Amino acid sequence: MGKLGTLEPVFYFVNFRDPAHPPGYILLAPYTGCRPPDGYQSEYADTLAAVDRLQRTLQRQERQQWERELEGDETRMRARYDAIGDALRTKMVSSSTSAYEREFIALYLRLRDEKRDRHRQRFTERVCYLTAREFDTPRGRRVDSERP
Repeated sequence: MGKLGTLEPVFYFVNFRDPAHPPGYILLAPYTGCRPPDGYQSEYADTLAAVDRLQRTLQRQERQQWERELEGDETRMRARYDAIGDALRTKMVSSSTSAYEREFIALYLRLRDEKRDRHRQRFTERVCYLTAREFDTPRGRRVDSERP
C-alpha cells in the first residue's frame, strides 16, 4: 500500500531523442518493470491529478494522430463516395426506377452521412481513457506483470 493520497504508479516513457516522434511524446509502459526504449526516459504518475494530466496528454496525442489519419482517409474515400453517390442519383432520376427505389436511394444517401459522425464519436468515447484511471488492479494480480 502506498502513502495516503497516492495511487499505484502508472509508468510511462517520455521521448527526448527518438526521431520517430516529437520531443515529449509519451508511450505507456506495458508493465511496471519495463525498461524504456532507446531515446525515452521512464517517469510515473502516482496521484489522481498526475494520472488525469497523463490521460489528457495521451488523449491529445491520439486525437492528433487520428485527425491526421482521418484526413488522409477522407481524402482517399471522398472521391469513391462521390462516384457511388453520383451513380445512385443517376439511377434515382432514371425513368426505369420505381418510386419505391427512388425513395430508398434518397433515404440511403441521407442516412449514410448522418451515421458516420455518430459512429466516429462513439469510437472516440470508448477508446480515450486510461484503464489505470478508471479501474483498480484486479485482486491477485501484481502491477509488475503482463498477465491480465
